[in-house]
Amino acid sequence: MKKHKRTDTRKALITAALSAVAACGASAYEVPLSFFGTNMPPLDFHGFASQGFLYSSDYNYLGDTTHGSFQYSEFGLNAAINPFPRTRISVQGFSFDVGNVGQYNLSLDYAQAEYTFCDQLGVRVGRVRRPQGIYNHIQDVDLARTSVLLPQGIYDSRWRDFSGSLDGGEIFGNFSLGKGGSLSYEAYIGAVNMNKDGGVARELQDRAAALSVGSPFKYSYQGIDQSTIFGVQFWYNTPVDGLRAGVSVGDMQDFGYELNISNPFPPGTPGVPLPPGTSQMHTVGNIIFQQYSLEYIWRAWTFQAEYYNYQADGHDYYSFGASDTAAPGNPESWYAGVSYRFNKWVQAGAYYSEFYGDMNHVDDPANYQKDLAVSLRFDPKDWWIVKIEGHYIHGTGELYDSFQPTIRDDRGWFMLAMKTTFSF
Repeated sequence: MKKHKRTDTRKALITAALSAVAACGASAYEVPLSFFGTNMPPLDFHGFASQGFLYSSDYNYLGDTTHGSFQYSEFGLNAAINPFPRTRISVQGFSFDVGNVGQYNLSLDYAQAEYTFCDQLGVRVGRVRRPQGIYNHIQDVDLARTSVLLPQGIYDSRWRDFSGSLDGGEIFGNFSLGKGGSLSYEAYIGAVNMNKDGGVARELQDRAAALSVGSPFKYSYQGIDQSTIFGVQFWYNTPVDGLRAGVSVGDMQDFGYELNISNPFPPGTPGVPLPPGTSQMHTVGNIIFQQYSLEYIWRAWTFQAEYYNYQADGHDYYSFGASDTAAPGNPESWYAGVSYRFNKWVQAGAYYSEFYGDMNHVDDPANYQKDLAVSLRFDPKDWWIVKIEGHYIHGTGELYDSFQPTIRDDRGWFMLAMKTTFSF
């Protein structure tokens, strides 16, 4: 009961934020620091708040969507200052809810200090945004895209705590190649701290529940280890105006999580490998991922395509000393999309994406999800946008939060997504 009251309070705060931001219009806010007796530049504040609606025809996806779900919202407030030449400090608080993920819990999205030595070298430390592909570091910037939902096989809206930021640092820079264009880079290392209400935790909870079905043992999720991640991203800005290509590679070391296993059988029961009572399974492995991106902006047109995959391996370690090789994972996803801006008020777009949870089972509808999306975006004001989007989907490979048994048919189904965002 208390949990529902906290959620209702957070919803009320979001509603108030939406109203306040709408009243504020497009202007950012500046707080002068002269009252501290300094000549430092002002502190800039920006913010955003959005509310969405999701409805699906056949299956629950990103929430209880077969009944229509308003559990699709986010808001943030950020501040930045340039206290010294070539120095920038920025921070953002963020809260979101997508189905049973997020739960309106406030989090520190990023808090970073940046110093640029020259065009070729800069340093950023703190809680920094992880560079990966076109949209990973700007998933919360609704103004930057036409669509309501990004291709979920690459930019899963439930996995913000996993993909959005890391605690550590990065170096970055840009090299001019003369008539050959330019090359930029970002190399990072740090720790990923995943939320107990985040998408990865929710998926592991559902995985534990699935393992318990038809098993003599009961599995329960206990928690995720803090993992170290490092990687690099390159963008090549070609001599063709508006055309760029990117590649991102990374490695997450010792990703681990724990499950408790309850065994009700007495010692010596044939076919039961675990001792009586409660045991623990600790899964540890490495995740190596890569992403390739291509973008071309020509006049009012934007063309994009990306490919992403990762390979995971590891071992299951039990508290009583046994060890097994964990089943490897090899997910893969790609999309191609286009958008066109008719004028300052109207923009349209479409993309087709495919996701495969394991490339060893590409013909299983429960393992893949193929999505054709068509979007319309309206900009009534510079600070207010409204979007409506239709999806035609085959397969159920991303329905791990579907609240339903595993579905293995290839029926096509529809999803409606709407969203409005206010920013200042």
